Amino acid sequence: MNMSKILKHRKTSTKMTACALLLQLGLSSATLSFPTFAVAVASEQQQHACACFEVTVVGQGPAVILIPGLASSADVWQSTVDALKDNYQLHIFTLAGFAGVQPLSAEKWGRSYLLTQQQAILDYILRQQLTKPIVVGHSLGGYLALALAASAPEQIGGAINVDGLPALGVLFAENAARNTGTQQAAPASFDPMLMAKGMANNESWHQRIVNDMFRSDGMTSGRVMGELMQADLRPQLANLRVPVLTLGALQHGAPYSTQAEVQANYEKQLANAPAQFHSFAFTADSKHFIMADAPEWLNQQISQFLHTNFVRGE
Repeated sequence: MNMSKILKHRKTSTKMTACALLLQLGLSSATLSFPTFAVAVASEQQQHACACFEVTVVGQGPAVILIPGLASSADVWQSTVDALKDNYQLHIFTLAGFAGVQPLSAEKWGRSYLLTQQQAILDYILRQQLTKPIVVGHSLGGYLALALAASAPEQIGGAINVDGLPALGVLFAENAARNTGTQQAAPASFDPMLMAKGMANNESWHQRIVNDMFRSDGMTSGRVMGELMQADLRPQLANLRVPVLTLGALQHGAPYSTQAEVQANYEKQLANAPAQFHSFAFTADSKHFIMADAPEWLNQQISQFLHTNFVRGE
């Protein structure tokens, strides 16, 4: 094997290792292939100013920001874009390092990818002169939506958290403590398709999940996963002063957790959120990718939230 082949093999192996762990944690998102949006794209100067993500803009009206999860692209929001584009201006993100977007340099990464992205989103809102947009995020994007709702109520009008958690590492630690002494056979080898099937019932998404892993930067995926495992937004949730909706997928823990246990985990993790600002809705028909398994339900929940809570600027 020549040197170029060795380097290619090492790079592929590194990416597979990081992405395998991501899939095991249920953090990755799928990407769909669908026709290119007929849209206005942020100017070249604006894209250069924010190397933290790429953005596509669709429609006219009050602004909504859509953020996908780890190793995911803007395409996961296809059905949501179709449902909302006639009434809202949608800013659809793909975060740096995922789905073919250039990863952040060490200098731009800063001390935290999560904090850097939060500030970059606020900078984007300011540059684009968006009036209190509502932020909708899936998984990692859901975490960012919760963080912005808790820390920047003057800049955003509300948030929808789609199957994200404020303290993922805490949940894993609690589950590990409960299962101490329980024997679970480790898989003989990593099977990305098996992992994909664990995150979506919709078979048409499985290969897309697997394919999208390889379009993402393995180092970024691994480091961001590490940050998420250490992050804990729960104390900050007490600061919520804008409406927030958490959408949970009750099959996400199958077959290791019952639907009642999954719902209880969500309610416990978000217990600090004031009831007057935070609400839940759960679907019993979906795994992690609600947009794959229950798109009509998801879009109905998002549409209702926007209609009820949007703050329109003068």
